[in-house]
Parts: sequence; structure tokens; C-alpha cells
Amino acid sequence: MNIFGFFSRSKEEVGQGIGDIFPISLIKKDFVYSDLRATYTKILTDVLERTHGIDEKYIPLLWDNCVQGEAPEGLITLLVSAMIHKSELFLVYKSSVNVLRKADTTETQTIRKDYKSQGKSATGVYLNFKNYDRTDMLRVFSEMEYCTLASLHKTMNVSRAIQIKMSKLRGSVSLSDSSVAIDQAKGLALALREGQDIFLDGDDNIVTATTDISPTVTSIGFINSKRAYYLDLPMSYISGIQTPGIGSTGEADARAVDRGLKQYYFSIIQPALKALFDIDPKFTENDFREMGSAIEMLKTFDLVSGEYISEQSKREIVAKLFDLDPKEEKRRIDKEQSELEDDIAPAVDANANAAPNVDDIDPNDPANRQPAQPPRIPRGGNVPPRIVGGTRN
Repeated sequence: MNIFGFFSRSKEEVGQGIGDIFPISLIKKDFVYSDLRATYTKILTDVLERTHGIDEKYIPLLWDNCVQGEAPEGLITLLVSAMIHKSELFLVYKSSVNVLRKADTTETQTIRKDYKSQGKSATGVYLNFKNYDRTDMLRVFSEMEYCTLASLHKTMNVSRAIQIKMSKLRGSVSLSDSSVAIDQAKGLALALREGQDIFLDGDDNIVTATTDISPTVTSIGFINSKRAYYLDLPMSYISGIQTPGIGSTGEADARAVDRGLKQYYFSIIQPALKALFDIDPKFTENDFREMGSAIEMLKTFDLVSGEYISEQSKREIVAKLFDLDPKEEKRRIDKEQSELEDDIAPAVDANANAAPNVDDIDPNDPANRQPAQPPRIPRGGNVPPRIVGGTRN
């Protein structure tokens, strides 16, 4: 549509709009779902990396499987989908074949009835995310991000087009002569595409739209700050950009990440693992500085005698620094010590019963002296003379 035809349309036609030029290929609904899924998956995955005490046979059940079998979706995907849709989730774990899947209709009814009557079910597990309102707020900010990216997508596509700005076009060209101006504009555009020289009026101008991304960066920064608030995680975790500053080492952000992820562990991961597999895992923070302090403390304890601090107190402090159970650790140490003593005892008994080494016998020890032997008699039968007092008898 040319500019003259645009201004000659009726008011009804103008009110209908001209449509969305350069629309983004992904619709808003799919964009929001993909954004929420990536966010929740990243969070739950990082929580699992800090979770210890999961048996090896359960690890494959946590992740998706590309083989389209009975249960291609892992626990993380199932939880994320329920969190996004704010829905109920009924899961069944078959220990005989080590398979985790969604419950069918009959199993769902049985599980729901069991949980209503006794709070648990031998058939499966019932998880409820209907009141997970955090998803509603994150959905709003995902829609805002979609609009921001759609605007940037449109601007960058418009910047590819050449704009021929003719001076006083509307005032100098009438509607009856508009075809001449249009032909001239097309000719200029074709010439520019071929890289040819063109002839213009002194006040005419040929430009391309300049893409300014500073408003987009500002908008994305604001959206990420609100996401960080509702997810209870630092901005660096959401955007992937470390907090700026001369004295910023990332330690504060790392601790904030551990604090934020801990709530997802206790509210989602730990109850799900306990209900499904009857295990009690533990959440461990990734604090490298605390680990360094714990190692230095071990060195210090080796130099400190029991006069100032007891061995029991040392063990309790070390267990706390390394996030260990003091009683369980003491039991393991005693067990290892007992096994070591059992291995040493047979070796000591074997050495006690072994024949002494000739090199270890002290000849001056009376216990090791040999009894005097009588003199040997030669074969001739004559006894050798005995010398007494210097004379021969």
C-alpha cells in the first residue's frame, strides 16, 4: 500500500489498523510456558546437585529419557509441569521394575481416597500445587519480556529496510501525480539495491533505522529484578551476570543462592523424595570458603592438646563444619578403629609364635648361652694330655 492510498482511505478502514508487521515467530503462550519451564527446571536441577543421600538406582528416575517407553518423563519434568499449571500430581513408583510414572485414572482415584482418609497411600503419591501463586507472578513478567523482545524483533527487522525521505512530498505532489512519485521511489530503491548512483534533491535523505537496545536492556533488567524478588534468588542467578563492584567476589551471591534454593528443597524436593522412595536426603551448601576454614581447623586441632579442648568437642566442631552428623561420624570412626585392631591382632600373634632371628640373639645374655660341651676324643682312643699348673700329667 502506498502513502497516497493510505491517506485516501475512509475512517472505518483506518480504524481497523494495518496489522502486525514482522511478528515474532513464537506465540506468547508458548513463550511464557518455555520461560517458566526453563526457570523451574534450572532451580530444581541446582537443588538436586546440592542434595546428598540419593541411592544410585533412583538417579535415572529424576531425568527425562529420550526412549519413549512407559515413563519417558523424569521426576523433575513432572514437578515442573505441575508447578506451571498449578495442578495436582499423582505419581506411582514400581520398585520391582524401577519405574516412576503418572498414575492412571483408577490409581488416581485410589490415591486420592487413601490420602483423604489416612494421609498416605500404598498405591502412589499425591502432590498438590494448586496454591502455588508464585507461578502467576512469574507469568506476568514472562509476558512483559515477550512484549519487550517482540518490540526489539520488530525494530531490528525495520532497520533492514532503506528509508527514502523526500522533502515536502505531501505538499509538492498531488494525488493525481502520485503514481509518478511512486515510480521514482521504486527506481531509487532498485538502483540502491544494485549499488548504482542515484539523483536526489538537496533536501532528500536516504537512511536506515538505527536500533537502540538501551530501552530493551533497561526493561529486561527491571523484569529480572522482579523475578529475583518472587523467586527469592539473587539477580546474578536469574540473569547470569555477576553483581558489579570492585569488592564483589561473588561470595555473597553464592550464599544467597544457597539460601534461596534451600526453600525449594524443603518444600518440594525433600517431601517428594521421602514420599516416593522413603529416603531422607540432606541439603549441602556449596560454600568453598567454609570448606577452607574447616580444613584449617583440622590442622589447628592437630596442634592443640586435650588440655584446652576435649576430643569430643573437636569432633563436634569438625562435624558441624563439614555438615556431618556427630553421632553417626563417631560410630563410623569407632567401627574403622575396631576393624583396624582386628586386622592387627592376628599379625601380632603370628610374630609372637615365629622363631627368633639369629641376628637378634644377644650372646652375652645368660639365657642365650649354650651349655659347655665335653672335649672330643680322637679316633685313636687316646685322651689328650691335660695341663695343670703348667706341667703335663
